Amino acid sequence: MKAKVNFFLFVTGFFLFMGFSGQYCLHADLNESQCAKVAKTVASLLQQAHFSQKPADEKLSQLFLKDYLDALDFSHMVFLQSDIDEFNEKYGKRLFDYIYQEDLTPAFDIYSKYIRRLTERESLIEGLLAVPHDFTKDEFYQTDRSKMPWPKTEEEAKDLWRKRIKFELLQGKLANEKPEQTQKTIARRYARLLKEMREADSEEILDYFLNALTHAYDPHSDYQSPSEAKNFEINSIKLSLTGIGAVLKSEEGYPKIVSLVPGGPADLDKRLKPNDRIVAVQQEKGEPVDVVDMKLNKVVEMIRGEKGTKVTLIVIPADSPDDSVRKSVTLIRDEVKLNEQRAKAFVYERTSNEGKIERYGVIQLPGFYERSSDDVALLIKRLEKEKISGLVLDLRKNGGGMLEEAVNMTALFIKDGPVVQVKDFRGRIQPFLISSNRYCYGGPLVVLISRFSASASEIVAAALQDYGRAIIVGDQVSHGKGTVQTLISLSDFMPWDFHGDPGRLKITVQKFYRITGLTTQQHGVSSDIAFPSLDDYLEIGESSLPNYLPADQISPMNFQKFNNDLPSIIPVLQRRSAQRISSSPDFIHLNSEIEILKKKMSEKLVSLNEAQRKKEKEDFNLLKKNYEAARAEQKFPYDKIYEYDIETVKNHKEPKIITSASEKALPPVELMPDETKILDEKLDDTVNSSPKNDFVMNETLNVLKDYIFALQEPKNILVLKNEHS
Repeated sequence: MKAKVNFFLFVTGFFLFMGFSGQYCLHADLNESQCAKVAKTVASLLQQAHFSQKPADEKLSQLFLKDYLDALDFSHMVFLQSDIDEFNEKYGKRLFDYIYQEDLTPAFDIYSKYIRRLTERESLIEGLLAVPHDFTKDEFYQTDRSKMPWPKTEEEAKDLWRKRIKFELLQGKLANEKPEQTQKTIARRYARLLKEMREADSEEILDYFLNALTHAYDPHSDYQSPSEAKNFEINSIKLSLTGIGAVLKSEEGYPKIVSLVPGGPADLDKRLKPNDRIVAVQQEKGEPVDVVDMKLNKVVEMIRGEKGTKVTLIVIPADSPDDSVRKSVTLIRDEVKLNEQRAKAFVYERTSNEGKIERYGVIQLPGFYERSSDDVALLIKRLEKEKISGLVLDLRKNGGGMLEEAVNMTALFIKDGPVVQVKDFRGRIQPFLISSNRYCYGGPLVVLISRFSASASEIVAAALQDYGRAIIVGDQVSHGKGTVQTLISLSDFMPWDFHGDPGRLKITVQKFYRITGLTTQQHGVSSDIAFPSLDDYLEIGESSLPNYLPADQISPMNFQKFNNDLPSIIPVLQRRSAQRISSSPDFIHLNSEIEILKKKMSEKLVSLNEAQRKKEKEDFNLLKKNYEAARAEQKFPYDKIYEYDIETVKNHKEPKIITSASEKALPPVELMPDETKILDEKLDDTVNSSPKNDFVMNETLNVLKDYIFALQEPKNILVLKNEHS
C-alpha cells in the first residue's frame, strides 16, 4: 500500500512541548504481539527506504544493541559490564532475527534487567545519603561517562555512585541549601526515576527499542509513538491545536500548570492560574479520574479532545492555604494558535550622532512550519512600511522544518534560480527552483546563525550566501545537518487485521546539497563574520552525534550571483566587528567564560573537595561582579524596540514597545549557569532572550549598519577601512 508521506527537514534536539493540552486522539495501548508487528514493519521500511541502505547484518545488530543500552543507561552507571557481556552474547548478532520473527524478547529481557539494576542502585543511594561524606579529600567525579566503560564489579559500581551522590550533596552545600533538604531532593529524584521506568508499558519500551534501531542508521531517523506523532505535528508543522491551551509540567507527582496560551480557552476563562496543580480530569460523560503520579503524557491525552467538547479539571489552586482545597473548572475545548512559536518581527530604532533616526528590522524565525514563509512575507511588508534601512533574519534557534518552506523562504529574497539539490540512495539528483514570484525584499540582508541552526535553516543560509545575497554572521558554523526525512504513517503498512495506532516512522531518505554542489552535512554553513560563542566549544554539531552520515559533494548548478562586491566588503566588516568585540564588556566576559568552559571540557572531571570548589566559585563570582560593574556603565544602544507578532500585523494593531531610552543601564546577562545547577548536563549558553539583553543581536545590527553604508557608494568601503568602529 502506498504511504502518505511529506518531506520535512528536522534536527536532533527538537523539543516536544508535551504540556500543551491539544487535540486528543483516542488509541488503545498496544500489546506485546502488536508491538512486535510494529517493530518488524519499521525494520523492513528502514531496509527498503533509508538513504544509507545498510544491510541488516551482524554489524548493524551490534550497533542497534549498543544504542538500546545507551538509551537506557546513558551514563554507564546502572548496568554492570557482566550484563553488557551477557546481552552481547545472547543478542549482539541476532537482533534482526528476533525482529523478523516478531519476537521482542531482547527488548523486554534487557529492560527487565535494567529495572532490577536500577532498583539496586536506588537502595544503594538510600544508604549513601544516610552516611557522612568527607569533602576535604582530593577526589574527582567524571560528570560525562557516556563514553566510559560500565563498572566491572559491584564494588566499582558502588564507588561510582558514592562519588555521584557526594557530587550532588556538594552541589547543595555550595548552593547553601540545608543538608536535609538536599538529601530529600536527591532521594526524591531517583525514586521518581525508578517509579517512571517501572511503570513503562509495552508501547514505551517499544519506543526505546525502535529509536535505538532507527538511530543505528542515522541520528535523525525516529520512531514516533501516536502521542509523539501528534505533538510533532502540533509543535513543528501546524502550530495549532484543539484543546484548552495550558502548558503543563510534572512536579512532585502533580501535573502543574506552567502557563496559559494567550487567547486559549483557559486564558480567556481566567479561573485557571499558573502553579495550579491538577488532581483529577473528568470527561463530558464520565467520572473524575485521579491523575496524581500519572505520567504527564497520559494526563495531556486525557485533557485533549475534539473542538466543542467539555473537559473538567479538578485543581488545587496555587493560592490555597493547604492541599485540602479543591476547585472544579469546566472548559470547552477550542482551537489554540501557538503564536509564541510563529515568526516575529522587531524594529530597532535609535538616533545617530548626526541626529538622524536609524531603523533596522529583525525577523525571528523559530522554525519552518506550515506557511511560515507567508508569515515572514507579511512581517517584511510591515517592516518596510516602518522604513527600515536593512534586515536581519535571526535563525539562531531554528532547528529546521519543511523543505518546501525553506525554498519559499529563500524566494522572498531572490527572484529566480535554484535553491538546493537533493539526492536519493539511487544517486538521482533533483534541484529545487524558485518557480513563483514570491520575491518581496531586495534590501541589505544579514542572516544570524548558531550551532542550533540546522537543516532548513542551513538551506536558506547557504543559498543566500552562495548567491551573495546576504552576509552570514554568528557562531563559527551552523549545526551541519544535510539530510532529508520523510514521515510515514505505519498504519499504511500494517496487516489488515492490525487494530490500534502503530505510530509513524521519520526516516532519512535523501541528502541535500548547496547549489555549488558542496554539502552542509557535517560541515554546516560557515559564518562570514564569526562572533565568540560558547556553542563553538560544546559537542552539539552533527559530527558529535552517533552514526551521522558522511559528507560528500555533487556537481554545481548554474546560478547568477546577486552581489559580486561582497568579497571586498566582508574583510572590512570583519575587522570592524573584531574591533568592537575587543572592547565590549559582554564579549570580553564571554571570552573569559569560554576559557573556563574549555578547561572544564578538557578535564572532564569535577573536584569533590569543598574548599577547591568554593575557590573556583569565588573566582567566578569575582569575574561576574567585574562584568556586572562594566555593564552597568553601558547605555542601551537603541532608543526603542518595537515588537510585531502575526496577529498584531494582521489586525493592524500597535506594536509592543520592548525598551526605551528611559532605562539608564543594561542589566547583567547570564551566560554560563552556576555550577551548582549542573548535574550530568553539559554547559549551555543561557543568554537572556530579551532583546535588550541580546548583545549578539546588537553586534549583528552593527554589522548590518556597516554593510548598509558600504553598499551606498563604492568609496564608502575605503571610509570604513580607515574609520575606527
